[in-house]
Amino acid sequence: MSRKILCLVVLSAVTVGFVQAAERPNEVVIPTALEPAAVITLTAMPEPVQLDLNWEEPGLAPQVSSTIGSPFPGFRPSGDTGKTFFDLNLVAMVGLNIADYVTTREALKYPGLREANPLMQPFVKNGAVFAAVKIGTTALTYFGMKALFKRNRTVAWVLTTASNFLMSYVVASNLQRIQQARAF
Repeated sequence: MSRKILCLVVLSAVTVGFVQAAERPNEVVIPTALEPAAVITLTAMPEPVQLDLNWEEPGLAPQVSSTIGSPFPGFRPSGDTGKTFFDLNLVAMVGLNIADYVTTREALKYPGLREANPLMQPFVKNGAVFAAVKIGTTALTYFGMKALFKRNRTVAWVLTTASNFLMSYVVASNLQRIQQARAF
């Protein structure tokens, strides 16, 4: 419970900082828990310099590289931001399925708690079988969503986002049940 409160406090402090920054575009407010919020005033940027790029000879034009350097070695931006964010959405889906597996296994250790999903009830009794089924369904969903994304991006986005919200609810519910079982 204290983690939730801490997350809400941090989230609200960041939100207040963004709201204050939007109200005063030349100041940045950095909220901290240790001291009053620091205010940094931004100075105006100098005017851009106009360059004369007219050359007499066509062979003297500068060569400009079209690739953008990345701070991560081996990673190149794809140029398709929608695909990149969709891939991150899929990674979140895999992480949520792992969290569901772990929290379900933990919850089943407490008496009185059971698997609520009737389709998964037969598999949760054996850890290896449950892991295999969870890996299989996660892989099927992952590759199915990637294939759907190639055909219809909007439907893939909606289904993946809805799946992530549902899995977030399941993991949060598992954690709440575990916390309640520990309290008794």
